[in-house]
Amino acid sequence: MSDPENIAAMELELGRQLAALRRQARLTQRELAALAGFSRSTISVAEIGRQYQAREFWEACDKALGTDGELAAGSDQIDEVRDAEQRAAALAAQEKRQARALAALATAGHQGGVTAMVTAIQACPHCGGQITVLTTLIPDTTSGKAPLRQPG
Repeated sequence: MSDPENIAAMELELGRQLAALRRQARLTQRELAALAGFSRSTISVAEIGRQYQAREFWEACDKALGTDGELAAGSDQIDEVRDAEQRAAALAAQEKRQARALAALATAGHQGGVTAMVTAIQACPHCGGQITVLTTLIPDTTSGKAPLRQPG
């Protein structure tokens, strides 16, 4: 099961759990909505897993149902999976960009008058993956000025 499918299944299960807890408390969707401070339709779409709700929604339902944070904990688990999926996607995108940049570096190294070099390797502030910083110096042949030189 892919991560989006896994997240959807987790959201559906959390919604079913909400519905079961609501029925166990002998409340209608409208009654729970009034206690939690949300609309009946918000309760309805959450119960069928059609629309994911913010943590505040699940906390309000926990409070209304007296479930001691059970639903909010389920929401937290979903958020953790979603965050891991986003980090993995960011890392994969960064690896693709790095591969393209390294290919461009190799190509630039074979062209006359172009200087290309790796100037730094650092951690990405978003995903933590390694970033290779490339600098390419291309001489300005249209202005008649001398080509740029590589420092050092």
